[in-house]
Amino acid sequence: MSGVHQSRFSLQTLWEDWYAGIENLAQWTEKNSSNLLYCVIGIGITLTLFVLVGFFSRKFLISLIGKKHRMTASVIAGLSRPLATVLLVCGLSLCSSMVDFPGKLDIYLNKVFYALLVIVVVQMILKAIHGINDLLLAKFQKHDPATFSSNKLLLDLSRSLLKLGIWCFAVIFVLQNIFQWKITAVLASAGILGLGIAFAAQNTIANLFGAFSILGSNLFVVGDWIKVAGTEGVVEQIGFRSIRIRAFEGRVIDLPNRIVADSQVENYSNRPFWRENFCFGLVYQTSAEQIRLALGILQKIGEDMAECMVPGRPPFFTFQRFNSCSLDLEGFVWFNTDSWWQMREWRARFNAEVLRRFNAAGLDFAYPTTTVFLENPG
Repeated sequence: MSGVHQSRFSLQTLWEDWYAGIENLAQWTEKNSSNLLYCVIGIGITLTLFVLVGFFSRKFLISLIGKKHRMTASVIAGLSRPLATVLLVCGLSLCSSMVDFPGKLDIYLNKVFYALLVIVVVQMILKAIHGINDLLLAKFQKHDPATFSSNKLLLDLSRSLLKLGIWCFAVIFVLQNIFQWKITAVLASAGILGLGIAFAAQNTIANLFGAFSILGSNLFVVGDWIKVAGTEGVVEQIGFRSIRIRAFEGRVIDLPNRIVADSQVENYSNRPFWRENFCFGLVYQTSAEQIRLALGILQKIGEDMAECMVPGRPPFFTFQRFNSCSLDLEGFVWFNTDSWWQMREWRARFNAEVLRRFNAAGLDFAYPTTTVFLENPG
C-alpha cells in the first residue's frame, strides 16, 4: 500500500483510467498473463485461509474454551470474524500488488484496501468494547444486583456515544488521509448544522445529560420509592429520556431526566430507619402524677419493643403543650427498619400497646369537646 498518498482521489480520473484499460484489455491481459495467474492463485489461497480460520475458531477454539471460560469464548467469538477479515483484506491487497494495472487503478485499489483495513480495525475495537461491556455487566450482576439495571443503562449509553465517536473519527480519517478529500469546509458546515440541531433538540440533549447525572449519582435505582418534583411513587424504569414512576394509586408518570436532575429527590427506600412522630392527648382532668405515669408507660413500651427500636435511640416523649381540649404528650420513636410496610406494622403495634396500657392505668384520651355556659341575667 505504498502508493496510498500519491494522488488525490477522483471518480472522474478513476473512470477515465478504467475506460482506457478496457480499450487495451487484450494487450494488457497478454502482457500480465503470468501475474494474473499468480493473482488468481493468491486470491484462492486467501479465500481458503479465510474460510479455514473462521471454521476453526467457531468449531474448535471457541467450543473448547467455552466449556470452562464462557465469557472468554464470547470475546474470542466476537474478535474471530474481524481478525479473519483482516487476513482477507491483507491477502487481497497482496494479490493485487502482483498485477500492474493500467493508469492509476493500482493506486485506487490500494486506497480501497487501506480504507477497508481501517474499517475492520474499527470493528475489532468495537468488538473489544462490547466484550469489556459484557464483562462489566457480569461483574455488576454478580456483586451488586440491586443497581444492575442502572449500571447497564449507564454502560449502554457510554458505549453508544463511544461507538459514535469512533465511527466519526474513522470516516474523517479515511476521507482526509486516504482519499485526500478536503473536508474542512464540510466539517465547518457540519458544525453549523450541529449547532442548529443542538438548539432545536436542546431538551433532548438536556435529558441525555440528565440521564448521565442520575446514573452517575446513584441516588436511586429501579424499585425505589422516591418523591421528586411533586411526584411520589416507585421507580419502574430509568431511560435515556425520562424515568417512569408508578404512583401508589396506580398511575404511570413519565418525568424527563432534565427535570429530575434539577430537582430535589427524596428516596424513602434508601434509609436505615424510620423516625415516627406520635402525639397522645389526655383529658384536662389528668393529674400531674398521671402525666408522669403516662410518660413512664410510653418509656416501658419502648423497652418491651426493643427489638423494633434503633439501638441507642429509645422512644422520647415529653409533656409538650396545653391544647384547646387536651394535654398533649408528644415524642418520637425510631423504628429499626428500612421497610415502610414493616414500619407501619410496628407503629400499629406501638399504638395498640399504648391504648391497652393507658386504659388499664385509668388514663383517658381526650377528644374535641365544647363547654357552653348559659348566663341568666335576671
